[in-house]
Amino acid sequence: MGISMIAKRMVLKACVLKPVCTLRYGMVLLAAAILSQPVHAGPMVLNVVEDPGNLQNVPAMANNMDGALMAGARVQVGTWGGIFENVHWVADGPNSGHAAGNAMGDWRLSLGGDSWGTALFLEGLAGLNGIDYVTIDLMPDHQIAAFDDMSPDPGTPGTQGGSDPWDGLIGSNSALGWDIDVTYQDAVAVGSNSPEHDIYRLLRIEFSQPFVAGDYLYFLADSDAVIPEPATGALLGLGLLALQRRNRRV
Repeated sequence: MGISMIAKRMVLKACVLKPVCTLRYGMVLLAAAILSQPVHAGPMVLNVVEDPGNLQNVPAMANNMDGALMAGARVQVGTWGGIFENVHWVADGPNSGHAAGNAMGDWRLSLGGDSWGTALFLEGLAGLNGIDYVTIDLMPDHQIAAFDDMSPDPGTPGTQGGSDPWDGLIGSNSALGWDIDVTYQDAVAVGSNSPEHDIYRLLRIEFSQPFVAGDYLYFLADSDAVIPEPATGALLGLGLLALQRRNRRV
């Protein structure tokens, strides 16, 4: 039974004994109506989109990725007014890394461990006027990793685990009361296989209100490493062979 119905029955019972209670009856019903309204519990995920976008083909995948291995990824933060900033991710420890910028005031995005179980941490630092979105590209110049959704299971060969974006927001502080929309973009497939639609090149988080100084966000977004083709070693071998031939000619 709802709060308002319980209150109504209690007041009606009291009014049988004390007929002059119209004002009290109205006040109690008003209070009950207020209490029965849904309460916004804090920032939450409003929408999740999985956009196949431009298909990315990779040689193979491995089910590990941490903050240090993300080095080289590109992070873009921006506003709906057209101001944006691109920053490359750097390693800052054995398994940790970050990206930081100051075009709109200081901000920092970091990952302090394995992406499976450790949340991305976005913080608004001194003077941050407002961020409307943040995008993480794990394949900007070369293929580093892919974000791993939980479904389907088992999904793309070589991947394991994954995280549910609906449950990704595990901690936050919001001065202006934002919620977020989450988008995975550009499906990734191994070899010539069709994509399983569980791993993606980009993750984008959009805020319903500006993310400002003092705000922070913890978001779980599992990712898996791309295993590169064994072409690097082959190219190195060809280079040494060419050098040997050149020395012989001299």
